Amino acid sequence: MNSDNNSLELEQVMARYLEDLELGRPVDLAALKEEFSHLEPDLSDFLLTHDRFTAAAQSAKDEINSAQSHSKSHDTSVDPHSSTISAQSIPKQLGPYEIIEEIDRGGMGIVYKARHQSLDRVVALKLIRSGELASDEEVQRFHTEAAAAAALNHPGIVPIFEVGMLQGFYYYTMAYIEGRPLSSVLKDGPIERLRAIKILIKLCQAVEHAHQNGIYHRDLKPANVLIDSNDQPIVIDFGLAKVASRDSELTVTGQVLGTPAYMAPERAQGRVSPGPAEDIYSLGALAYYMFAGQPPFSGPTPFDVLLQVLDSEPPRPSQIVAKLDKHTDYFCLKSLRKNPAERYLRCSQMADDLQRLLRGEPIDSERRSIAERLEGWWNREPILVAHVCGIGATACIIGLTYWIAGGQTQAFIYRMFLFVGWLLASFILQRWARFAQHRELARLTWLTVDVVLYTWLISFAEPPRSLLLIGYPMMIVASSLYYRKRFVIFTTVSCVLGFLALVLLFPHKTYEGIDIDEQYRHLAIAEAYQGLDIDFFRYEYSAIFLSGLVVIGLCSLAMIRRVRRLSLFYGDEN
Repeated sequence: MNSDNNSLELEQVMARYLEDLELGRPVDLAALKEEFSHLEPDLSDFLLTHDRFTAAAQSAKDEINSAQSHSKSHDTSVDPHSSTISAQSIPKQLGPYEIIEEIDRGGMGIVYKARHQSLDRVVALKLIRSGELASDEEVQRFHTEAAAAAALNHPGIVPIFEVGMLQGFYYYTMAYIEGRPLSSVLKDGPIERLRAIKILIKLCQAVEHAHQNGIYHRDLKPANVLIDSNDQPIVIDFGLAKVASRDSELTVTGQVLGTPAYMAPERAQGRVSPGPAEDIYSLGALAYYMFAGQPPFSGPTPFDVLLQVLDSEPPRPSQIVAKLDKHTDYFCLKSLRKNPAERYLRCSQMADDLQRLLRGEPIDSERRSIAERLEGWWNREPILVAHVCGIGATACIIGLTYWIAGGQTQAFIYRMFLFVGWLLASFILQRWARFAQHRELARLTWLTVDVVLYTWLISFAEPPRSLLLIGYPMMIVASSLYYRKRFVIFTTVSCVLGFLALVLLFPHKTYEGIDIDEQYRHLAIAEAYQGLDIDFFRYEYSAIFLSGLVVIGLCSLAMIRRVRRLSLFYGDEN
C-alpha cells in the first residue's frame, strides 16, 4: 500500500514539475529533492532522464537550424512542432528507393510513398520518426511491428517486403495501397449498413488470421484500416502488436494505452494478457462507428474518453440511427462489454454473426433479466436514471402527502405538471446528448433546466422550505462527475442565482422577523420558541448558505484539477 502511495505522490510531483517548466516558473531542484527525499531514487531518475532528453532535443534542434542555414542540397520537410525526423533533411534517394511524397505519420513512424528503382515497384516506406535519435526500445518495437506483419499472409493485412537500415535510417517497406483510411471514409457519416457489414466481415477474418498465428494487433482504429477501391479493408500499423510467444512487454510514452476511443477497458486499467479480447473490443468500436457515424465514446480530451470507457455504456446505435435494428445493436454492444468473458470469444464468431446480419437472419441473443436491463440502462444513461429516480420519488411523496390530507388542490396539480414537464425535458435532453456534436451544449442546457425548475418548485412550496435547499449543493457535486471545470463553475453560478431569486423575487410574509406563510401564523405564535423548524430566509443565513455553495464548488474544482494534472500523462491538456 505504501508503494502505491509513493507512486501516486511521485506522479503528482512529476506533473507539478512539468507544469512549472511549461509556465516558466523557477524550480529549485535541491529543495525539491530534499522535500521529497522519500521518493528517491525514482525522483532523481526522472529528473536525469528529463534533462538528458531536453539536452538531446536542443542539440538536435541546433544541428537542424545549422543545416538549414548552410545547406540547400536536399529537399526538406520542416515542422518545428513535430519530432526529429520531420525536421531532418530526408534525401530524395534512400538506397534503391526514390522518395516520392509523405503519406502519413503516426506515434512512432513516418510513411512515404517510394519507388524501388531496380524493381520498378511503388512501395510504402516507413521510417522511425525519431531518426538517428531512436532509442533501443523504439528500434526493437519498430522491428517487432515489421516482423509481426511480415509473418502474416492475408489479403486483409498489408504485406511486408523488406526490413533494414539505409543511410542511418531504420526502415521497412510494405505494399503501397491505393485507398482511403477508414477514418477518412467515416468523415462523411455512417456507412450504408450492408456495405459496413461486408467490410466488417473481411476485417474480422483478417484479424482472426493474425490471432491464429499468435499475433494481436492491440491498436485497431479507423486510421489503421485502409479501404481500397474494391472495399477490401487492409490492416496496417502493427506498432503495438503483441506476439503471444514472446514475454517482453514494450512500453513507449504516449503509446502504452493505444487510442482511448478504441481501447478495451482492461487495457485502460493495466490488467491485460495476450489474447483476442482487446482486438474484439476494438472491432466492436469500429463496427459501432461504421453503423452509427460516431465512436461509442467521445469527448474533448483523451481523459474524458477514458472515463467513459471505464464507467459508461454507449447508447444503442439505433438510438442514433433510427433505421438500424436490434440485432445490429446486439452485435455492437456484445463486442463492447466491459467484461472480456461476455464479449465474442473469437473474431470468427463475430464474422459468423455478421454473415447472419448480411442474410437478414436474426442473431441468437441471450435474454437479459430485468435487473440486468436496469443495470445496462444505468450504465448507458446514469444522469437520466438519476433524474427519473429523484423526480419520481419526490412526485410520489408529494402525491401521497396530498392523498393523506384528503384532496387535490390547484397547487398540487400545478406541482405535478411541473414534475411531468421536468421528466419529459430530461428524456429529450438525454436524447440530444447522445449525438457527440451536441453533447456539451445539451448538458449545459440540462443543468440550466434543472436549476430553473428546481427553483420554481421551491418558490411556492409550503414551509419548511429551507429543508429543500439541499438540492443546490447536490447539483454542484453531481456536476463534478463530468470532470469538467466549466460544468462545475456553470452549475455553481446557476445555483447561486437560483437561490438569490428565491430570496429576492419570492418574498415571504413575516411574523416578528420570521418568514412564514399566512396559514402558519398561528402555529408560529404558539411554537416559534419551542424548537419548531420554521421556514425562513434571514439575510445573514442566506449569506452563509451562499458561501457554502461557493465552497462546495471550489472543493469540486480542486478535485478536478488534481485528477486533470495526473491525466497529463495520457496527453490531456484541458
